[in-house]
Formats: sequence, structure tokens, C-alpha cells
Amino acid sequence: MFADVKGPSFIFWPVGCGDSTTVVISETEVMQIDLNDKVMAEEDDNEHIPLVDELVAKLPQRNGKPYLSCFVLTHPDQDHCRGFEDLLKRVVIGELWHSPHIFREYEDEKVLCKDAEVFREEARRRATKTINAGGDPGAGNRVRVIGYSSLFQPGERYHNLPEQFRTRPGSEITCLDGAAVGDRFHAFIHGPFKEGEADARNETSVAMRVIIGSQNHPMYGLFLGDVSYPTLMQIFAQTHAHNNDAMLNWNVLLSPHHCSKKVMYEDNVLQQDAMDELQGPQLDIGYIVASSPEFPASNSSGDNPPHVKARNRYEEIVNTAFLCTGEYSTPENLRPIIFSVNENGVFLDDDDYEVSDGARKTLAAAVAAARGRAAPPTAKVGFGRE
Repeated sequence: MFADVKGPSFIFWPVGCGDSTTVVISETEVMQIDLNDKVMAEEDDNEHIPLVDELVAKLPQRNGKPYLSCFVLTHPDQDHCRGFEDLLKRVVIGELWHSPHIFREYEDEKVLCKDAEVFREEARRRATKTINAGGDPGAGNRVRVIGYSSLFQPGERYHNLPEQFRTRPGSEITCLDGAAVGDRFHAFIHGPFKEGEADARNETSVAMRVIIGSQNHPMYGLFLGDVSYPTLMQIFAQTHAHNNDAMLNWNVLLSPHHCSKKVMYEDNVLQQDAMDELQGPQLDIGYIVASSPEFPASNSSGDNPPHVKARNRYEEIVNTAFLCTGEYSTPENLRPIIFSVNENGVFLDDDDYEVSDGARKTLAAAVAAARGRAAPPTAKVGFGRE
């Protein structure tokens, strides 16, 4: 299995304030949800793992190249797609998932970062291939558009995209990279909504509940992107209205927007209904993850996430543990947070994690460059387990 995990797994990487989650489905099937490949080398106390190097080293091989079954971009902020251009050059990506907002926002405002622009062009290329084929264009060319959009209207870019590659909120996905995977993977799409097409990019995040594992031994993950309180409550309201409450169940919740307090506070007032809704579908084994740096002792008004007030609320409702990627990984022990499932159930894989040589060398070279000298050819000092 990828990274020697002990079963189907959710892997949350230490990448600072940004999201990077690897979903290990089987020996040959791996999904990446967002990417923030950011090496912070100005100081020795660097808990980050250069993620593209790590993926290249540990992904399954197909035809002699690293192969990623699917890349999901929840929304086109830099901290969710940084490094995508490098990933695309070095890895074959079977399928892309994205919301159409990445096209509409660029056409309206032209405010995408370079990696988001590369993603947009690649998604456009794949959409054209799919439309021209009138169906499945094959591995390396597949794309799935998640959410409603005026781009599907006559005369617009995606008008002729086959229905099998469009997924609307309230729909299930059991086909991944051209294969039927319902016995080991299931995604239920919660957002973005049709009426939110013109909203800010955070509120048009792809939001979904993902199940991996077997029918007898499943693990449930809830991924909500960077939504804030109003959009979060809309997700719950729509799910309840359509009698889909079971599609909210979770063992692992990635705290929205890197543990921002905007998920449960408005005007600095706690919105208890948000806490109740998040806690309600939690299963007996429940973990909450903050994909963020180490938490400060306190926050000032206007601070970016992570927010201590949000952490405190999550710790009040979580059944098993609250974990932060930037605290779980240290300079002495570089490691992601890994949750796995097998015949013994859902568990935190807390064994030592072996960082690839490529990632170690990238870190060592970056630190050396920041200090103004070349890295030694096989530098490993100061990073991870020796």
C-alpha cells in the first residue's frame, strides 16, 4: 500500500496553513484532495514534508511512471493547489475533479495563482477531449465537474460535456478513474450549490463525505473545504431536507478552513447550531484534524487561522481526539497524520513514518539555500528519523 499504510487510509500532510489529504483506497488506487507543497526552509524547526517529492516516491507505478488515480481541487486558492504544476509534470493523473468556479472566476476577474491557472488549462484540455470523444477519453484525460454552473448552458464551454462527467450536490460517486469502485470507495457530494455560483471561492468549495474500506469495515471522512458558517448550515439543511442524514456520518472530520472560527462564530458569537450539526453525525470513533501550523497561545482580532477558540470548541465535541498537522509533525519526527481501517476497525496509525530520500534532500537543499550554501549530496541531518 502507499506509504506502507496498514489498510485504506486518510493521510493528512504537514504543509502549513493549507490542505493536502491523500486518500489510499487500494494498492493501485490513490486520490489526492488539494495540494499545498510549500517548503519553509528559513529555520531549522521545519515540520513540513515536500509533498510532491513524497508522492512521486510512494505512488504506485503504471507504465514506469508514478500514477495518481484522481486529484480533487476543492477550490482554487493557492494553499489548496500550490505545486500542482510540478505534480502534473512528474505524475500521471488519471482523473481531475473540480467545481466550475475555477473557470467563471478567472473569466470574470483573472485572479488565479499560477498553479490554479495550470489546473484550469489542464481541466479545459480534458473537457475538450471528453466532449470530442463523446464519452470516456481514457486515463490521463478524464475530468469530473462537480456542481451546477451556467457553463453547462447552450453556447457555453461545458454544454456538450457528457452527463456521466457532471456531478451535482446530492449525488453519489462510485466510479473512479474509469473503474467501478463501489465495494471500496464511495463519495457523496454536498456542495457547491447552484445558487452559490457567484459566491467567493471558499463558499464554492467541493464538499463531500468519502467512505473507504470494505462494506464490513468502512471508514468515513467528511471534507468541507473552506466553507464558513452560512454555507455549512446550508449543507446540513439541504441534507436533512432530502433525508440524506446518513451521508453526514464521519469518523474523521477535516476542520473547515484550517480550523477557522468562521465555521462556528459570526460577529464573534458562537453559533451553537453549527457545533450541534457537526457533532451529531460523529461516529463512536471520531477524530478532528486541523490542517494548519502549530496553534498560537491566543489569537488577536483579524488573525488568519488557525484559531484557538475554534480548536476549543472542536475539542469539546470530538469523541476520540483533536489533532493538528503542524503539531503532530516535528523537525525531529517528520510525519503526517494517518488514519487507517482494516478488520480491526478505524485507528490512528501512530508508527514511525519513513520520509523518502527525495523529500529529505529537498528540505536539506532548501535550508542550505536559505543559509547561502549548497546542500551536501546525501544530506539528511535534522529532518525526520535517521
